[in-house]
Amino acid sequence: MKLVLISDTHLTRRAPAFHDNWMRVRAWIAREAPDLVVHLGDITARGVDDAAELDAARRCFDGLDGAIRFLPGNHDIGDNPPGPDRPGGHPLDPSRLSHYRRVFGADRWALQMGRWQLIGLNAQLFGTGTIEEHEQFAWLERELRAGHGPLGVMLHKPLFRDGSDDTEVHVRYVPTQPRLRLLALLGARGLRFVVSGHVHQARRLWLGSTEHIWAPSTAYCIPDTLQERIGNKIVGFLALTLRDTDYRFEVVIPDGLVQHDLADHAHIYPEAAVGHRLNAGAPC
Repeated sequence: MKLVLISDTHLTRRAPAFHDNWMRVRAWIAREAPDLVVHLGDITARGVDDAAELDAARRCFDGLDGAIRFLPGNHDIGDNPPGPDRPGGHPLDPSRLSHYRRVFGADRWALQMGRWQLIGLNAQLFGTGTIEEHEQFAWLERELRAGHGPLGVMLHKPLFRDGSDDTEVHVRYVPTQPRLRLLALLGARGLRFVVSGHVHQARRLWLGSTEHIWAPSTAYCIPDTLQERIGNKIVGFLALTLRDTDYRFEVVIPDGLVQHDLADHAHIYPEAAVGHRLNAGAPC
């Protein structure tokens, strides 16, 4: 079985360059005809501020053959707090989450594909202390009991930078306490890989028998003045092949995909442009 994993398309009518990149990715998907397409979140540039962006972004996927599943990102529904007593800059918006569900469907899902169980989680709920977070954990426990075979998990944010015992508190990662709870649940079920987006970098990290994979953005990379370089700062997406109990990830950069730099699109995120200027502009 073949899957395509895309992330951080940041679709908005104010950034035709990001849309053009998505259209090149879409054309590649149409040619390859995968069994499943998964969007790992940040579908929109500012859907959390403008619900119309969610509606417009969903139309960009109309007519695409085959199954598709979506997961929300911070730019779509708001963000979770990075840690206790550390509120995020754009808190999770329950009304936007409801709108997201109406437009894109479930914000969490479980699929049995051959011998594999694939689970998609709403990373924006972790650490919020909401009934929605509680319900997602209860749902996950039920799905893990009901499922079978090797397990792959997908969500918007990486669980950590370098390991489960990381102490760094950062909006880039799932907060510590829900992360530990999540790993305890998944570790009992033969977890093979965790794939995420959000960071706009491609990276693969093995910890024990589990691989942690970061998907790049299809829209842009973030200059070093605004974000440390941990993985590979490229624009592209992931292809995943599942065979029996084996799998293979591949980074794909279709012909014509432009390696945009966020600093060149200051009108989309003015706050990032200010930080770039203050830090003396380095290339992407």
